Formats: sequence, C-alpha cells, structure tokens
Amino acid sequence: MPPEPAIASLLWQWAPALLQGFGLNILMGLTAMVVATLLGVLLGSLQVSARPSLRRAAGHVSRGLRNLPWLVVMFYVAYLLPYEVHWAGRWWQLPDWLKVALGLALPAIGYVSEIVRGAVRTVPGGQWEAARALGLTHRQALRHVIIPQTLPSLIAPWMNLYCAVTMSTSLANLLGVEELMTTVQTHLSAQLRSDLLLPAYGLVFIAFFLYIYPLSRWARRLERS
Repeated sequence: MPPEPAIASLLWQWAPALLQGFGLNILMGLTAMVVATLLGVLLGSLQVSARPSLRRAAGHVSRGLRNLPWLVVMFYVAYLLPYEVHWAGRWWQLPDWLKVALGLALPAIGYVSEIVRGAVRTVPGGQWEAARALGLTHRQALRHVIIPQTLPSLIAPWMNLYCAVTMSTSLANLLGVEELMTTVQTHLSAQLRSDLLLPAYGLVFIAFFLYIYPLSRWARRLERS
C-alpha cells in the first residue's frame, strides 16, 4: 500500500481550488454589499425625509430588516427565487452564489440604512439652513450638501459591515455553493483522513483572517481619525 502524502503537500495541491472557492466568498460579499449599499442609502435617506410618515415607515422597514435572521433569509431567497428569469428577450440563469448574496444583502440593507441615518444626524443643523438659504429643496440639500459631508464617517462602519457580510458568506456551504468551506469538505471527503480535519479547517480560518483582519484594522483606524 503506497504511503499517504504529507499534510502540507496535500494542502498545497488543494491550494488552487481553495483560492478559487475563496474568490467566490469575496465575490458574494462584494455583491451583497453593492446591493445593500444602493438600497440602504435610499432607505436611510427616507429615514431623514421631511415627511414624518415616510420617516416612520422607513424606520419600521429598517428595523425589520436588521432583525432578520441571516441564515433563514438566505434559505428563503435561495429557494424562492427561480432558477432562470426572462429578461430582454432571453432567459438568464440565476446562479446559487448570486441568490446567497441577495439573501445576505437583505439584512445588510437595514444596517446600511441605520449607518446613513446616524451619519446624517451628525451633520450640524446649520448646513441644512445654509442649503435652504440657497433655495435647495430637502432632497437636493440631502443629495448635494449633506450626504457628501457624511462620506468620511460612513466608510468605517461600512467596512465593518462588509467584514461581517464576507464572513457570513461561509453559510453558502449549506446550500452547496462551491465556496471555500464546500471546497475543503469536498477534498476531505475524498481523502478519508481524520488527521487532515484540523489543518484543512485551519486553512479556512487563516484565509478569512488574512483577508478580514487588515480591513477591520483599517476601519478602526478610520474611526479614530
């Protein structure tokens, strides 16, 4: 019976597939945050609307989204969305990783909304008065005067949220998406070696740590500046 390959040698052979799987984790995190940012900024802007009814409704929606369980929402979105959609005269397939990203984006929308609302509240009231003195409407003042001033204070909490969303992409393993965790488990099942479990999952930990930790340190530095 041929000797079993060394653990380090085996993990090195797996490296290309593991990197490809981790790339999908990063893609899911970025996609989820793009969707969450676009809709979250809109919802956050409604939370500081001049109309009380809009503010209340947007606040309820934001709180509801923030209290959604991430895993349950991911399952609902993954199984409720169709496999294909018809658009522009042709059928487009919805890959599973995209469904996971959309599922993770839903709770993140509520958090982005709160980040935007909190940042807008920190802008001095004199800026609103100056905008009104220039003849700007509430929407124009928010878009051209207030929101640009909040960008420095938005970056740090946005980065923290992105880190949390990216780490949550490992939940896609439960839906069979070929991300890092799924790739590791597939390779482990082919080896049937118990001594590979801790090194292989340690590699998953190291991959996420090396990607997330610098971003979190950068976000903390931005918060202090």
